[in-house]
Amino acid sequence: MPSVAAARSLRRYSLASLAAGVALASVLIAIAPGELRAEDPAVSDPVESHSHFDIVRANLRQAGADLVLDIRTAGDWSPSQFELANAPFLCVQLYRSDASPGSQVCIRGTRGSSRARAVLYGLRRDGTIASAKALAARVDRADRRSVRVRFTPPAAGLEAGRYGWQVVSASDRTKCPPESARTAACADRAPDRGTQTVLVRSVRLAGCRAEGPSYRLNGSRSRKVVSLTFDDGPSPYTASVLRILRRYGAHSTFFVLGNQIPGRQALLRRMLREGNDIANHSFNHANLAGGGHGAYGQMRHTTARIRSVTHYTPCLFRAPYGAAAGLPSIARPLGMLTIQWDVDPRDWARPGAGAIYARVTRAVRPGSIVVMHDGGGPRNQTVAALPGIIRTLQRRGYRLVTVTENLGLDATYR
Repeated sequence: MPSVAAARSLRRYSLASLAAGVALASVLIAIAPGELRAEDPAVSDPVESHSHFDIVRANLRQAGADLVLDIRTAGDWSPSQFELANAPFLCVQLYRSDASPGSQVCIRGTRGSSRARAVLYGLRRDGTIASAKALAARVDRADRRSVRVRFTPPAAGLEAGRYGWQVVSASDRTKCPPESARTAACADRAPDRGTQTVLVRSVRLAGCRAEGPSYRLNGSRSRKVVSLTFDDGPSPYTASVLRILRRYGAHSTFFVLGNQIPGRQALLRRMLREGNDIANHSFNHANLAGGGHGAYGQMRHTTARIRSVTHYTPCLFRAPYGAAAGLPSIARPLGMLTIQWDVDPRDWARPGAGAIYARVTRAVRPGSIVVMHDGGGPRNQTVAALPGIIRTLQRRGYRLVTVTENLGLDATYR
């Protein structure tokens, strides 16, 4: 965190965009990080500039496993404004213990959509940008002057500890004064002096709570979210699926088989670490309808194996072959909802990557749960179709979320 000595010096940084092929010209702002203030619920900031992006309130806090960033500005704005040449910016800058800004999270637009997204920038000691990547985050707007960004510390490369933070903004650089005469007409920051602090705590996801109806085919049709789910793994294809999900900032739910876990324990831990769900798909994919093949024991044994490897207790079960008759009443006492689907591209039949893509993108609706497979046979076609599916759904304004988020289930933490 910034030292006392650093409190007496002015720091400067330049911001340049490396995302989406749109470059922001360097904008210099004088910053005095100062001594870290005590952790506080929020920072109020007076209106100081003529910019719509003048910051009037900012807050960064931890809620469960997530960091939650709230920003309110003096004027209205649209995410599309952040994708234009000479674009404005709105970011939170995070300071490391040596008083250097280590990273910043910025609001960006999505071309052809009104949806906002988040980009994570790695910074050098002089404040210039060293790297940029999409941040796996949920970005919501209550109105045209506010934004909330929710993300996990690991997604932003943050370990447990205390961080200084400061929200910074600037308007269209063509409207800013020359470098030699920068004034508040261009840029703003909150707090105005020094930095606020947030204590990032180490939190372990422990499970989720099975709430509501015991049998589900989809989530609410009122929210533009979709859950891509994968059955029958983990397998040699699972790592490729995880890599693609991470590349596009998407999350999924993996319905795993208990007998496929040995030797692939690291994949399950990676699923959770990267923000995905793990769910129960029986032990050996037997037809459990009506309680056959020891349905209770199969479910219980698989949950125990998942827990022993990850310390995570699943609250979701999916019946093999979709044969769910009689199973919700068995799964519920074990703390699990029975989750089927409303979109099935039949990828298990290997119809070709193009057919899998078309069947998913044609059938998806708000709240849909899509069943696909990362195990149980050759799944190269599913892996090949996945990037196109994600890109198309995101362009349509969908967020790719876990089933627990789709259904609004609460997570539990240690």
